[in-house]
Amino acid sequence: MTRGIRYGTVAVLLGAVPLAAEAQSVAPQEVARGVTVLNRPRPDFDPLGIRLGSFRLDGAVEAGGGYDSNVYGRQANVKSSGYATEAGVLSINSDWTQHAVGASASTQERQYLTRNSLDWTDYNVGGFGRYDFAADTNIEARYRHYREHLDVYNFDVQTAGIVQPVPYDSDEVAVTGTTRLNRFGLLATGVYRTYRFEDVLIGGVRNKVSQQSFNSAVGAFGGSYAIADGRYVTAIMRFQDINYTNSVSTGRDSFTYEALLGFQYDFDGVWQGRAAIGWRHRDYRSAAIKPLEGLAAEGSLTWQPTRLTTVTANVARTIEESIRQNAVSYTRTQGGIRVDHELFRNVLLMGDVRLDNRVYQSPNQSATDLVFTAGPRWLINRNLSLSASYSYARRIQSSGGIQEYDRNVLEVRLRVAI
Repeated sequence: MTRGIRYGTVAVLLGAVPLAAEAQSVAPQEVARGVTVLNRPRPDFDPLGIRLGSFRLDGAVEAGGGYDSNVYGRQANVKSSGYATEAGVLSINSDWTQHAVGASASTQERQYLTRNSLDWTDYNVGGFGRYDFAADTNIEARYRHYREHLDVYNFDVQTAGIVQPVPYDSDEVAVTGTTRLNRFGLLATGVYRTYRFEDVLIGGVRNKVSQQSFNSAVGAFGGSYAIADGRYVTAIMRFQDINYTNSVSTGRDSFTYEALLGFQYDFDGVWQGRAAIGWRHRDYRSAAIKPLEGLAAEGSLTWQPTRLTTVTANVARTIEESIRQNAVSYTRTQGGIRVDHELFRNVLLMGDVRLDNRVYQSPNQSATDLVFTAGPRWLINRNLSLSASYSYARRIQSSGGIQEYDRNVLEVRLRVAI
C-alpha cells in the first residue's frame, strides 16, 4: 500500500448536478446483514459496466493533485512539494451461474512538481479461474504480476539511508480449495510469491537493495465449525518458507509456523466480528540470527449504529522482511478504526485513524507511526465522482536513533468510470 486537470471546466460541470438524490424506497439488499455504507448498492450511482456476452467489463480512470508538507518524512531539513497523481483500473469477469474466470489490471503513478527523484509508477496485472465441483466445493487458481515501491518515509527505507522510492517486481501464484461437510468447513491454500528489489543510486553510490530479494512460499490449512448461521469457530495453521536469491543473504533464509484459534460471529446484524489468536515462531538458517517468536493475532469488528453509519476496527500482528543489510525481520503490529457515514445518498464521509508499530530485535529499534485520514466523496452520477482527503502522519515513538517527524497531505481526485 494524479496529473493536473482543468478544475475550472470540472467546476462548471459539477455545478449543474444536484447534490442529493431524490427520495426513493429502500431495496431489501440495502439493509441486509453484512451490508455496510461502503458496499451498499446504489442503483442510481453505481457504474453499469459493459456487457460482453456472459462477461462484464468494468473500468475507471482517476486524476488529481495534492500537496505533501514533508516528502522525505524527516525531522530536519524538511522539504515540501505539490504533486500530480493518476490511476486506472480495468477488469473483465464472467457472469456465469457456475465456475468463474476473470482478469484485471491497474496502475497508479505520481509526479512531484519539485522533487522528480521521488516520482514512482506502480501497476499490476493478473487473472483467476475457479472450478465449482458443487455449491460448497471449489478450487481456485490466481496469478498476478506486481510492479510496486517502498516509500521514502517507510521506516525500513529511512533506516537503510535511502532517500528515494525503492522499486520492486513481484510475481504471485495462489491455489485455494474449499469445501463444506455439514457444519464443518475446510480450506487449503498455497501461495508462492517472488520479491525482486532494484538497486538504488544515491549521489552516484549504488545501494545494493537487490541483495535482499527473496522468494516466499506459504501453505495454510484451516477449518471452521458452524454453531449457527453466521457464527463459526475457526482454526488455522500456516507455514512459510523464505529463501533469499543472493548468496550473500542466504543466512537470512527462514522457516515460520503459526497456529491460531478464533471465531467469526454475527452477533445481531448490528455487531459483526472475527478474531484469531495464537503463536508464531521463526527460525533462521544462520545460527547467528536469533529465532523470532511471539503472539500472532488478527481480527476485525464492524458496528453499524444506524443504516447510514459504519464503524470498522481491525488489528493484525505479523512478521515481515527488512530490506536493510543490518537487520533481517521485524514484528509489525497494525490497528485502526474507520468511520464511514452516508451524509446524503450520493455524499459519503470517512475518517480513519491507524497505528503502525515495528520492532526489530537486532539492532534493538522500534517505531510507532500514527496516521489520521478524513475526507468526503461525492458521487456525481454513474460515471463521475469527486473525492478529497486530508492526512496527518506522525511518528509518535521511536528508539535506537530513529528520528520522529510529522506530515500533512492534501489531495483532490476526479474519477471517471464506465
